[in-house]
Amino acid sequence: MDLAINHISYPDFRENRLKTGNIGISGEHIETISDLPLKASVMLDGNGGLLAPGLMDCHVHIESSLLTPARFAEAVAKHGTLRVVADCHEIANVAGIDGLHWFMKDAETAPIDIHFAVPSSVPATPFSTSGGKLGLQDITALLGEASVVSLGELMNVPAVLKRDEIVIAMIEAAKERGKRVNGHAPGLSGKRLRDYFAAGIEDDHETSRYNELKERILLGTHVFLREGSAEHSENDAYRILDEYPEQVMFCTDDKALNDIFATGHINFHLKKAAALGVKTMNILRAACFNGPAYYKIAGAGEIRPGFRADLVLFNNEKDFNVKQVISNGRFLENLTVTEPDLPPFLSRSIQIDGPVAIPEIPEHLRGIAIDAKDGSLITGKLPVSPALLDFVPEQDLLKLVVMERYGHGNRVACRIHGFGLKNGAIASSLSHDCHNIVAVGSSDDVIRHAIEAVIAENGGLSVADRDGIYTVTLPVGGIVSNATPTLLAKQLKELTRRARKLGSSLSNPHATLSFMALEVIPHLKLTDRGLFDVDSFRYFVPGC
Repeated sequence: MDLAINHISYPDFRENRLKTGNIGISGEHIETISDLPLKASVMLDGNGGLLAPGLMDCHVHIESSLLTPARFAEAVAKHGTLRVVADCHEIANVAGIDGLHWFMKDAETAPIDIHFAVPSSVPATPFSTSGGKLGLQDITALLGEASVVSLGELMNVPAVLKRDEIVIAMIEAAKERGKRVNGHAPGLSGKRLRDYFAAGIEDDHETSRYNELKERILLGTHVFLREGSAEHSENDAYRILDEYPEQVMFCTDDKALNDIFATGHINFHLKKAAALGVKTMNILRAACFNGPAYYKIAGAGEIRPGFRADLVLFNNEKDFNVKQVISNGRFLENLTVTEPDLPPFLSRSIQIDGPVAIPEIPEHLRGIAIDAKDGSLITGKLPVSPALLDFVPEQDLLKLVVMERYGHGNRVACRIHGFGLKNGAIASSLSHDCHNIVAVGSSDDVIRHAIEAVIAENGGLSVADRDGIYTVTLPVGGIVSNATPTLLAKQLKELTRRARKLGSSLSNPHATLSFMALEVIPHLKLTDRGLFDVDSFRYFVPGC
């Protein structure tokens, strides 16, 4: 026996209670559970603590951490997350099926188990230019991969409700292969919600309110309580855990690296639930057991002989502070990451040749500005005087530029309000979902400098000001880094400090910038093809 953990409490989900015992581990698996203390090569005294199966994030976009899968795993494993289901539609928008295959290969080196959901909407719409596309044939092929457990969230709600034949074919392909079908149903209720799930969709993570969660559960679906960077579940929503303990799981969806460092990962859900008085067994069921059971992952989610030794030792069930993590039978600190080489299609994904020319704002767009707001992906429509100059920093009117980066040459600009930059610019090759280069600034010259810095690094986040250029390199598809989580977190902190030094009051200017080209979130967005009115779902027309 390689490892013995003695004098420890652990959950038995079949008997629905905490037990006390001694756990023996050999190799990668749990060998025995005994009432008597065990001897092994390595002895660990549980000291009356709580031992749980590894925590599971049931729906996450890894790219939101700005890390590769293996490096992301390093960041979350120390918080007890040892299993995730990743919907990597960002890398698919950059590099299609080849990008996903590289992510899958990279995930094999991770210190946690990374399962995949096949992205179902790449690109999200035809109104923006992406570097990769996933058609029905690609999706069907990916659903056959061993590491794939589901069809990713079906964000095209109108297509689902209309029973679009391609969407239905995706769902049927997933069902035929025994894979789950993830949902995305924000704001739906009543008949529209029933019709959405009747298409074969099985879960939802897009609500934070108790009543909406209950409505979904009563339709026979599963729900994921979400705690990300921008989205959080209301306190009252957590009582759903005690009422429907078998149909609730946890997810982060999108959580930035610095937020993971600051508040943890899935262990944050446990702490919040415990503070709200949720029963311990129901917290652990949602965090450890329900996910593997739902996604049909064998040998996981329980502390039983023969199951994988993916375990997290907590101080106790009241504060859920992580004391030790065991992955695959080994202490986390003994595991290393060796990532595969970067192929050229990921390391040189920006195809912009020649000088960077900043486009003019078209005459028909001079009377309108995108109104960006802190902490929200929803933008407003702000009327402005067409006679104003392109840049009026004292009125917080700046220029937003989107530059297509896959070789088609599209370059567009419009007015934007809300960034507050007084003398400088920020730019990014991370801009949802198509990840063209997006920049905002107080003059054409400084915008150009910020964009050129991103291009020079083959992807990244930049700040250009009177002191020069600061860039955080994102060498993998221009959207994620293969640096260590600690190093990247320091770089991102400095990036935000410099961006806010330019006068912005936004809590994270680059994070807000990254959503200014996402044409599926109301109300105005700028794609590489023009200013898009999400409400009418067409390019902006003055007076309409």
